[in-house]
Amino acid sequence: MNSLFTRLQKLLEDPPPEFAFEIGADRIAMSRTRPPAAAREIPLTPGVLVPSPVKDNVADPAAFAHAVSSLVPPASGRRKRGAALILPSNAVRLAVLDFETFPGKEEERLQLVRFRLRRTLPFDVDSAAISYQVQTGSKVVVAVAPAEVITHYEAPFRAANLEPGFVTCSPLAVLELLPATGSLLAAHLDSGTLTVLAVNNGVLSLARSLELAPDPDGMLAEISADLYTTLIYMEDQTGSRPGQIILAGFGPDAEATADRLAAELELPVHVLPDENPGLAGYLASVQGGTREKAA
Repeated sequence: MNSLFTRLQKLLEDPPPEFAFEIGADRIAMSRTRPPAAAREIPLTPGVLVPSPVKDNVADPAAFAHAVSSLVPPASGRRKRGAALILPSNAVRLAVLDFETFPGKEEERLQLVRFRLRRTLPFDVDSAAISYQVQTGSKVVVAVAPAEVITHYEAPFRAANLEPGFVTCSPLAVLELLPATGSLLAAHLDSGTLTVLAVNNGVLSLARSLELAPDPDGMLAEISADLYTTLIYMEDQTGSRPGQIILAGFGPDAEATADRLAAELELPVHVLPDENPGLAGYLASVQGGTREKAA
């Protein structure tokens, strides 16, 4: 899929970094970006990371730094090695903005994006880190997070002699695993946050996030209700229902969840099998999209 993630990555990285890391509230997964690429992961003690767009995410910097250093292979020299960081969903805010016209100059574009976001974000947009991509038509995908949140995630990697040259979030990386054609909903579960992505022929038209209840029964009810609301919205906007729902990051109970959602929402529901879907999406991107995508 020629997604936002792929286009940004190709613009910013040539060649890709040596390592990629997907960070979650409960673990860090790592893989080299060149074959043979095999993921390794290390668990995090609860409370070490608390993903949030409004406060410091790294509650225990020493434990986080220890986990990072435990995953990083020894270096053969002093040269910094490149790393891509895939942050938890709730550390970054995603938005899809519609513009009748979008300026050509970078400074004017950023001013306009900040103006549109100013009343919708729970943090100061003027000092935030912002990345955007103009899609086909008038839709612009924006990823934004407080600059200090990004800095604190990067710090232990820099201390381990890595250079985080590319930073994204897991839902954007997952876009690379989705079909390039057709209308669909992707539901991405990560660190207690559900991100729902509406995609039509490779164009992201809606991104919304919801912090979920901690108990499994309540969580599944919330997921079903949020997907139903999004389906109604898409029907109102396009006049038709998406052809399928794709689940990412739902763990060992994913197939049972898919069966229940398919019955409740009356749509085919498919599961991405990857334990670390953000990392899998990133690797598919930098390795030329060789991974088989969802049906």
